[in-house]
Amino acid sequence: MDSPVVVRKRYQRFFAWTFVLATIVALGLVWVELAFPPPPVPAVAPAAAAAATAPNPSDFDLHDLQLLVTVAALVAALASFAGLVITTPLAWLEVRRERTRAAIETALKRQDRIDRLAAARVSNWPGGKASTTAGHLRGHLFGR
Repeated sequence: MDSPVVVRKRYQRFFAWTFVLATIVALGLVWVELAFPPPPVPAVAPAAAAAATAPNPSDFDLHDLQLLVTVAALVAALASFAGLVITTPLAWLEVRRERTRAAIETALKRQDRIDRLAAARVSNWPGGKASTTAGHLRGHLFGR
């Protein structure tokens, strides 16, 4: 299983790419709408217009589809931007936490090495409790 850092980075990349693509689609459709506006509705007498233009449910209006896709692209862009805003600090904090944890582990390993060297020096001192303690420590550290 992947670590939380890898998973958050994957989500962050997903949200970033989704935001970029949805924004490009939305801007492209808005440009098409502005460059090629729908034809104006002809001005006809109200009674004749109501009788002549009865709504047919099978009529396909490309303008409505374009509007629907534009709104969907804008919603996807906003949702992916929100996801990106949420996952970016989480991933940053997780990387920072891992870096701090690695630094602490390195410092502890360094301190353990210093302790072993100090114990070896103390064990060379003549007699007494210090040599027993150092030998006891060395046995625990090296598994003897």
